[in-house]
Amino acid sequence: MPELPEVETVKNDLKSKITGTKIVSVSALWPGIVKDIPYEVFVKQVQGVEVEDVRRRAKNLIIKLSNGMNLLVHLKMTGHFMIAEDSAEVSSEGKWIKAKNKNLIDDRQNQFIRIIFHLDNGTILAMSDMRKFAYIKLVDDKELEKFLASYGPEPFSSEFTERKLASILKSKNIAVKKILMDQSQIAGIGNIYADEILWAARVHPLSVSSKLSDKDIEAIYQNIKKILKLAIEKRGTSTSDFRDTEGKKGKFGDLRNVYRKTDLPCPECGGPVKKITVGGRGTHFCPVCQKEVK
Repeated sequence: MPELPEVETVKNDLKSKITGTKIVSVSALWPGIVKDIPYEVFVKQVQGVEVEDVRRRAKNLIIKLSNGMNLLVHLKMTGHFMIAEDSAEVSSEGKWIKAKNKNLIDDRQNQFIRIIFHLDNGTILAMSDMRKFAYIKLVDDKELEKFLASYGPEPFSSEFTERKLASILKSKNIAVKKILMDQSQIAGIGNIYADEILWAARVHPLSVSSKLSDKDIEAIYQNIKKILKLAIEKRGTSTSDFRDTEGKKGKFGDLRNVYRKTDLPCPECGGPVKKITVGGRGTHFCPVCQKEVK
């Protein structure tokens, strides 16, 4: 699933490429990607409307429209946006037939297009989603703020201090990894980055959060900032389905230390990386470098 760095990458791309454009028309190969209102109503409300801004909250993309509405987008497991010239062609099965950017055609992960927005600057905005879990909702500002209110602080916000993290962790008697992935506690961190953050902090994923030392919490806090920042610079992780708006893979996967590296040597001690399940998610760690605090 795209996490904060991947969604931030897409947000930055869209903000620079589609802000100020007008949606000329919409065509859906799978209308079911639009939730809560009939697809025909959705089209009528977004056609001819200008894109005023694009932002991110947690793992959500918010595309602000000039009619007071917002496109609330969650990419879920396999969704991603791509931008191409308006002359690009897509088959009825959602596969690119013609495009100047060969990444769109050559990479299988780009070949599951569900909806296309035609923009007045001569480009199209297309979403590919292999598993059909991604969604687009049309919501007003009030609905949007109500929806977003359930999320915890953003890792790069002024609200997210080391003291704030300590209060979050000390208030729970559960595995620290579960808290890092709990969107109501901290927004945007998922399976990939929780594993990488905890390895870098030398904290076992099953450690009871309330039992962590001040030193542990400081290390987690510093590595949340450091690793998410680096992942954004590298345009995300593409060990699975994520692609950016040019259909390209992110490069943070090349820098992973433990995520999806079961039985490979730990970069620190050389011992084998192990995999367990925490909160229903495959979890990777070094049993030598990361000692469990119970």
